[in-house]
Amino acid sequence: MYGSLKTIICLGMITTMVACSTGSKNTRPPIKFNGTTTTKSVVPEGDIGVANMPTDNFSITDDKVIALTQFENVAGEYTMRWDWFEPNGNLYASSGDYPVKTTDGKYRRTVTLWHTMPINGEKASTLPGKWSVKIFCNNDLVDTKTFMITATAQLVLPENISQTPDPNKWALIIGIEDYARLPKAEYARKDALVVKEYFTRILGVPEKNIILLMDNEATKARIESFIHDYLPANLNKNNQLYVYFAGHGAPEIKKGDAYLVPYDGDTRFLKSTAYPLKEFYANLDKIGNQNTYIFIDACFSGIASRAAEMLAKGTRPALIHVEDTLITNKEADHMVAISSSSAGEPSNAYPDTQHGLFTFFLLKGIGGEADSNSDHKLSIGEIYQYVFKNVSQEARLMGSQQMPMITPSIAKIKDVTIGEVPR
Repeated sequence: MYGSLKTIICLGMITTMVACSTGSKNTRPPIKFNGTTTTKSVVPEGDIGVANMPTDNFSITDDKVIALTQFENVAGEYTMRWDWFEPNGNLYASSGDYPVKTTDGKYRRTVTLWHTMPINGEKASTLPGKWSVKIFCNNDLVDTKTFMITATAQLVLPENISQTPDPNKWALIIGIEDYARLPKAEYARKDALVVKEYFTRILGVPEKNIILLMDNEATKARIESFIHDYLPANLNKNNQLYVYFAGHGAPEIKKGDAYLVPYDGDTRFLKSTAYPLKEFYANLDKIGNQNTYIFIDACFSGIASRAAEMLAKGTRPALIHVEDTLITNKEADHMVAISSSSAGEPSNAYPDTQHGLFTFFLLKGIGGEADSNSDHKLSIGEIYQYVFKNVSQEARLMGSQQMPMITPSIAKIKDVTIGEVPR
């Protein structure tokens, strides 16, 4: 069961590294322990490993937990051991004594050592609760680190992650869960609040530059007022705008045009009570800012987003033709949109996480998991590919089909960077 446990010791590659000093044993500073970090991944930085996604909170769907330990002034021979303990205090797994040896007569100023315990698909995924890992050097306990494995996948940002606010960044966030006349869009309110946190702490959007419209605040009139009047009056060609919408979308039955449905929208009168997606894109383009990134967690199939009932009573999904709404060539110069599903597909809720399926993986991607080349930059291509893979895969497990869509073509904008991965 524990055959997939991994021990990665930077000193194990000491023959390929250059020692920082060859000072005599009498002048060497004493060995120093610098603590342990639990993280979801580790990336190389020079000769050492750095925690890429540090956190004390893991879920049963996470691949693994890594205990990364750092020492200074290491010389000679040592043994290291990581013992992992279940929430009930029983020993779950151990690395065993792992030998560490430096080149004779030399020492390392900084050494990182880490051990990996898999979660997803292992017995650990059936044991949620407060875990601990004890780290031993030469059988002496040097550190104990505790962490949580939760029964549901959660979006938790470590407290120390916070990008410097950039006054050139703005955001419009719309989350409508409770509608005046329509079924609920489950978890949309929570999604909007978590998106706000991610936009602030990861993308660096200042709090004062965020427009947050939820439930009865997100009427058609208020949404249009901010897009038509407020944003054009406050943004200029140096500004970046992030737009997020979670709620219902709906198709116009005869033509198949897609509409975003505000709080007071009525599917019987879409033209007068809802917002055509084509106009939504066109009006955002008219603001005149540098770049706009749009994320839409809504479907236009006629099925209530994150629910199983039809928005328009008496209609059947098979009889509804829905057109994909694309960004025009003019708009594509500085605008990109990622939607939760393609035309005719539902946008599912993800009950295990209490989020929308698309939003959950969008935020995990922005949080760093989409950084496939570990360059600490978030490109549109990386985010879309990560979201498409995970959303479509998880939807299939639910017995559904949901394939996120990007416009314009991914080939044109895949390298566009929208932010940096927190370190």
